[in-house]
Amino acid sequence: METLSGYLIPTPSATAFPGKIIIDNGIITALVPLERCESDNFILPGFIDSHTHPIEYGLTKLFPDLSPARSVSEALELLSETLNHKAELPLLLAFNFNPEQIREHRYLYRRELDRLTRTKPIFVYRIDGHSGIANTPALHMLSSQSPEGIEFDGAGNPTGLVFGPAYEALSGKIKRQLPTEVLTTALRLAAKDAARAGITTMAAMVGTPEMDESEWQIVLNALECAEVRMVPFMQTWNVELPGRFKLSRIGGCLLLDGSFGSHTAALSEEYADAPGFSGILYHSDSKILEFLRHATRLNLQTAFHAIGDRAIEQLVRCHEQLVGQTAESLRHRIEHAELLSPELINRISKLKLILCVQPAFELLWGGPDNMYAKRLGNRWHMTNPYQTLLKSGVMLAGGSDAPVTPLNPLFGIRAATSLPNMNERLSSSEALALFTANAAYSLKMEDRIGSLKPGMEADLVITSADPRIDTQTRIIATFKTGKVIYQAGLWQ
Repeated sequence: METLSGYLIPTPSATAFPGKIIIDNGIITALVPLERCESDNFILPGFIDSHTHPIEYGLTKLFPDLSPARSVSEALELLSETLNHKAELPLLLAFNFNPEQIREHRYLYRRELDRLTRTKPIFVYRIDGHSGIANTPALHMLSSQSPEGIEFDGAGNPTGLVFGPAYEALSGKIKRQLPTEVLTTALRLAAKDAARAGITTMAAMVGTPEMDESEWQIVLNALECAEVRMVPFMQTWNVELPGRFKLSRIGGCLLLDGSFGSHTAALSEEYADAPGFSGILYHSDSKILEFLRHATRLNLQTAFHAIGDRAIEQLVRCHEQLVGQTAESLRHRIEHAELLSPELINRISKLKLILCVQPAFELLWGGPDNMYAKRLGNRWHMTNPYQTLLKSGVMLAGGSDAPVTPLNPLFGIRAATSLPNMNERLSSSEALALFTANAAYSLKMEDRIGSLKPGMEADLVITSADPRIDTQTRIIATFKTGKVIYQAGLWQ
C-alpha cells in the first residue's frame, strides 16, 4: 500500500484540496482530505493523449528533424550527415520539413535528393505528415499504375513531390522496409517522452492497410511492452482484422482527406491561395458506408481522419445512414474535424459522434495572420470552434497528433484556452477535461482512467502547480497503475 500527498484535483472542474491518495496494488482505494499539506505539488489524473502516431514520433528521434532548416542547402546538409552516420539502414527518412519557412519557399526536388544517393530510398515528410518528397529509388517503390498525387514538371518528369493517395501508398511502403528493432526503439522513445510529459495513456494510430498479420503482431507486441498504456487503433480497411487480435477499435488515421498545409483537405469551396482547387476526397461514400456497417455489426469503435468540411460532411452523411444500428453506443470518432459550419455541428451533435481535436493546431497555424488564413481566407473564423461544439453537446477529446505537434498535454491545455478566435476559447477546466475525463470517454475507458476516485487505476501526474491556473506548470512525476514511470531529475 502506498500513499501520495498533495493538492488533489480529482476531476477537471474540482477545486484543488489538500489530501492524500491511498493506492493498493495499482488501484486507488481512497482519497483522504487533510487540514493542510506539507507538499506544494498538485496531483491530477494522468494525462491521456487521444490521438498520437507513436511509431512516427519515435522515428523523428532516430532520423533527421528538418524543422531547424531555413534553406534548401541546410536541409540537404542534414540529410547528407545522416546518410553517413546511418549507413547500415536500407533507407533514409526525414521529418518536419516546412517549405514555407525556408528561404526558397519551396519543396526539395527529387534531383537534389538523387545527388545524395541513387542507391537508397530517401523520403522527406512535410511537417503536417500529408505530403512528402522522394528521390528516384523511393518513387520506384510505387507500382507502375501509380495512384493520384505525383507531381510532374513541364517535361513530364516527377519532381519528387507526392501527396494524397500517392503519398499514403509510398509512406506505407517505406515504413514497412524498416527493421523491427528500429520500430521497437521508436516506440520505446515515444513512450519515454510521453511519460516525461505526464501522459499515462496514448491512443496509438498504428499500421498501414498493406501489413500482414505477422507485421501487425510485431507492432501490437511492441505497444503492449511500452512504459505508458498504448491503446491501438488499427489503421486498416480489413474490418475482420481487429477481432483476430481481440481488439475493439479500428481506423484512427484512415484518411478521408489530407491537410490544409498540403492543400489536400477537402473543402466545399476552393482554397484562397489555390484558385480552382478544393482538395481531395480519398474514398467513395460506398466504401466508407460499407466499412461503417461492417464495423458496427462487429461492435468496433471507428475513427476516421477528416479535416476539411467536405470530408467531414461525407463522413457525417455516411453515419446518418447508420441511425438505428447501435452506432451511438460504439462511440465512433472523427479525428481533427477542423473546418465546421453550424449545420455540420448540428448534425454531428445529433449523431453523438466524438471529435478528437488538436488545440495546438489552431494555436500554431490558426488566426488571421497564419497558415490557415492563407489557405482558407475568411474561413479561418470557422476552424476549431470548440466552445460552439461544447455548447451544442458535442464531446471533445484532446490529442496532439504527435509528431505533428509535441507530446505535451500542458501545451494543449494552454492552446485550448488561448485560441486565436476568442469566442471559441475553452475555460481552463474544459481544457483540462480534453486530456483527462473526455479523452478517457473517447476510448471507452472512463471506468478505469481519467479521474481520481476509489476503484480507478492509479494513473497520476504530479505537477508543480495547478495547470488550470499557472501556465508555467511543470511535470514533477508520472505514475501508471501506481508505479513511477517518470520523475523529474531522475529520468534524463
